[in-house]
Amino acid sequence: MNERMVILPLTAGETGTTLGDLYQYITVPMSLTIVAVVASPNVDDAGLTIDINDDGTVAIAAVVCDTKATPGTWLSTHVGGANAPVRVAADSVLSLDANAAAANTMVTVHIWALVGETS
Repeated sequence: MNERMVILPLTAGETGTTLGDLYQYITVPMSLTIVAVVASPNVDDAGLTIDINDDGTVAIAAVVCDTKATPGTWLSTHVGGANAPVRVAADSVLSLDANAAAANTMVTVHIWALVGETS
C-alpha cells in the first residue's frame, strides 16, 4: 500500500476565552501515524505547552509553544527527531490540551501524519 502524508490543521482559541484541557476535537476517519507536530501561538504566552490526546489519553505531551516567533515542534524519528511515531486507530478522537494558556491566546497546530501504512 502507498503511504501518503497528510496535514491536519487545527486552530484553537477565541477572544474572551482561555484555552484548556480537551479544547478541540477531531475524529480521524482512517488509521494514521503522527510523525510531526508544529504549534504556534498568536502572541507570546509564557509557559504555554500543548498535548495531543488520542481518545482522551495523552499521546504527545508538552510541546512547548510559548513564543510566537518560534513555533514549538515535536518530531518523530521518521522526520529526523528523537520521538517514536504515534499510531492512531481509525475512528479515534484526537483532542488538544493547552496547558498554562493565558486568556485570548490562540494556537495554530499542524499535525503531519502518514496514512496508508501497512505496519
